[in-house]
Amino acid sequence: MGMRFLNLDKSKSLTQIPDVSGLPNLEKLSFQHCQNLTAIHNSIGFLCKLKILSAFGCTKLVRFPPIKLSALEKLNLSRCHSLENFPEILGKMENIRVLQLEYTAIKELPCSFQNFTRLQELQLSNCGVVQLPSSIAVMPELTDLIGWKWKGWQWLKEEEDEEKHGSCVVSSNVECLWASECNLCDDFFSIGFMRFAHVKDLDLSKNNFTVLPECIKEFQFLRKLKVSDCKLLQEIRGIPPSLKHFLAKNCKSLTSSSTSMFLNQELHEDGKTEFYLPGERVPEWFDHKSNGPSISLWFRNRFPDKVVCLVIGAVNDSGMFRPMVVINGNKSFVGSGYFMMGMDHTYIFDLKTMEFEDDLYGVPLENEWNHAEVKYIGLEETSILKESGIHVFKQESGMEDIWFSDPYGKRKLEDDLNSLESQNQQLLKKHRFVDMEAL
Repeated sequence: MGMRFLNLDKSKSLTQIPDVSGLPNLEKLSFQHCQNLTAIHNSIGFLCKLKILSAFGCTKLVRFPPIKLSALEKLNLSRCHSLENFPEILGKMENIRVLQLEYTAIKELPCSFQNFTRLQELQLSNCGVVQLPSSIAVMPELTDLIGWKWKGWQWLKEEEDEEKHGSCVVSSNVECLWASECNLCDDFFSIGFMRFAHVKDLDLSKNNFTVLPECIKEFQFLRKLKVSDCKLLQEIRGIPPSLKHFLAKNCKSLTSSSTSMFLNQELHEDGKTEFYLPGERVPEWFDHKSNGPSISLWFRNRFPDKVVCLVIGAVNDSGMFRPMVVINGNKSFVGSGYFMMGMDHTYIFDLKTMEFEDDLYGVPLENEWNHAEVKYIGLEETSILKESGIHVFKQESGMEDIWFSDPYGKRKLEDDLNSLESQNQQLLKKHRFVDMEAL
């Protein structure tokens, strides 16, 4: 059968890959971390059975030969720091699914890139100034485009696209677009951004744009949006209709009118929202608010289905916390660890988005009225949270089974008042009787 696997990883003396045409059955070839490798024989690009090819960490490699690898499924050229040009693709490569080009000096992708007809994941993080070909927009199976920490991002101009696709913008099938810390400015949105209108997960953190334009409302499938550490961001001019997760940490220039949009009651009615944004305000539509890191409610029959919580922090400095729900003394922690809470920020979330260690609906309910306390536990004993709030959306059975003050205390007060009124009536009757005797 011949050799199928060849591993040359960490070969310090390896300076070139020789002619491998005598290994036609090779399926996996790896020469990772060969830090003195400078040349690769052209024959490597014509191994028709090769499925996995990795040159990860070959820091001195400047050139990669043209490739025509019809069976290739995964190509990894990450951390080839000296590699400035992507290899020319000589024919259709319909089996490649993952392409990793992180920490390279590659500045652009060739037009022949469209020969990767079934590519699903493209990783381009920590590259130079990258110009994406318009063919990216029509790659039918590309779902993940990971491009954080670029020195810049250049779209092809609309005129070049129109030659191939006409005047309308062709939307890609990309669902996950990460472009954090890519030196993006406002012109990023004017050229090419609408190609990605089908995206579901969009990360634009640590960039330099000042406005997130109104066109973001047209991203109908977008569920997760991150703009954290965009310190020049002043305005957000729309909210995508399906948005569930929004992260805007340290957006110091963001106007209050923009942040207030994300506290709109209708936005949270459908549930499963989780927003983190600058500001310190409990919305007026919240049922109850409390100073400090805990807040309570009482319920009958069943723990409410739709509970939105809000916390404002921190008191002095950023700190870590995690939510805990205590029902009739039974504690249930969030199992996913601690959350970072910064000063002058608001965190609003649907309680159901949290993965608790125990089922909140499986806690035994022994009383007519059951006490539930939402607490936020910090790593340190001192409280890091200024204020907390809670809102229960209307239940199918109404709100008669929800109280935000102790119903037993209220009942005792009513009993005391009734008793006092009864005593007053008895005293009044006795007083009248004494008056009658005096006559």
